[in-house]
This record gives sequence, structure tokens and C-alpha cells, in this order.
Amino acid sequence: MTSHRAEVRRDDEELIGFVEPDGSGSWRYLTVFGGELGTAVDEGSAVAELHRLGLGVLAERWWFRGEPVTIVEASPGRVLAQVGGFAGMALVITPEAPDAHETTELTGAELDELSLRRPYPTASGRP
Repeated sequence: MTSHRAEVRRDDEELIGFVEPDGSGSWRYLTVFGGELGTAVDEGSAVAELHRLGLGVLAERWWFRGEPVTIVEASPGRVLAQVGGFAGMALVITPEAPDAHETTELTGAELDELSLRRPYPTASGRP
């Protein structure tokens, strides 16, 4: 589907995201890194939603593998992020990654795991 993906830019030519048909007649609107923000009934509505949200949506709380994420930088196909936080530090700190606030580069399939929706915890308490 990415072959039908169209860039959406502000008046100053800054890339703010993408729109693409979802195969069912609706249109998806996506972040600059390709993360889905939502769907709209047509292309014009999807573009309007991206303009309404702007790049500010990247400053919201995102989630990656059940952990809170702060996006530091985003571009097509790549996100630099700080994964974890005071609430999630106990789940993030491991011998392999002792600094929960280390900046992590996310690319490829990892970008599909970034979400604005907080995952629901399982019976074990972990998402």
C-alpha cells in the first residue's frame, strides 16, 4: 500500500505526514515516520486531519512494547526516542540496558509497534 502513499506538507513545505488509501474506501493519515494516527472517509478529510494535528502529535505520549515513549526526533522510516520513564523504569532497566532514558533508534518493523494508544495490561500486570 505504501506505493499509494502521498506526502502532506505545511505551507512552509515542512513534511507533516502521509495519507494513503486503506483498501476499504477510507483513507489513513500517518505521522512523518509512518505511524497510523487514524482513518478518514476520504483523502481530503485525511489531509485536513494531518493539518489539524500538525507535528505537535509527536510531542504526545507514545507507547512502544508497553513502555511510555518520548519522541526526540522523527523522520520517514526512523524515530529517535527515549523509552521508559519514572513509571516504567522498573520494566525497562535490565543488565543489557541500565539507563532507562537512553535514546533509542527505532526503524523498520519497530515503527509499527509505536502507538498513541496505551496498551491494556494482561493478567500478569504487563502489557
